[in-house]
Amino acid sequence: MGDVTVAEAATELGVSQRHITRLAQAGELEVVRKVGGALLIDSASVHRWAQMRRRQGRPWSEPVAWGALALLSGHTAHWLSAAQRTRLTHRLRRSTAEDVAFFARRRAVPLRMRAWEATDHRIGHRIVSTGVGALDTMDAATASRFHLTTNDTARTEGYITVTDLDAIIDDLGLTEDHNGNVTLRVVSEDNPLFQDTPHTLTPPIAAIAVDLMDSLDTREHSAGTKVLQELIDDLR
Repeated sequence: MGDVTVAEAATELGVSQRHITRLAQAGELEVVRKVGGALLIDSASVHRWAQMRRRQGRPWSEPVAWGALALLSGHTAHWLSAAQRTRLTHRLRRSTAEDVAFFARRRAVPLRMRAWEATDHRIGHRIVSTGVGALDTMDAATASRFHLTTNDTARTEGYITVTDLDAIIDDLGLTEDHNGNVTLRVVSEDNPLFQDTPHTLTPPIAAIAVDLMDSLDTREHSAGTKVLQELIDDLR
């Protein structure tokens, strides 16, 4: 979608340029490059941020974000204390899908990459597929909740731990490209949900829903929002 200046991003989001700079420094907006002392921001990340209505409060830490997504998916979130799980469950019951997406946005660090066609098919064996790509790895009944097909997408999206990141980039010849066809969502090495061999693991359904909400495709965004809201309603 191209790049925008800090001033252009500030105009689109209706905030100050200083606020845009803070968002970029915090990793909330993707910096494409610096020209002199000026930042150029990935316009897609600005659009994604614009889709999220602002909420009061700090984003959840990675363990809490994954605890929330696990609880919504019917898992135990065993890495949280009993008191933390109780408080988080009460908060989730009062939340909307947009609330959860906003506060869970630091569940991983997204990297946009480009893969050559010859190596693209090998990436799926090295990552935990999410988004539209995950619909092929889950049972048919669960996948059908999203009412999406995977046949027409050339994009690859998945989770990987930070310890495996350099190896997959080197082995598959990935290059950083903000308009690329591969999105790697990088989690910490001790993330409790990504310790198994990637191709045997499917993310919690709530995580897939939140990742779809990040999509610039209207159908994917709406499908993710709908399923996440259903999961919240089921918890009530």
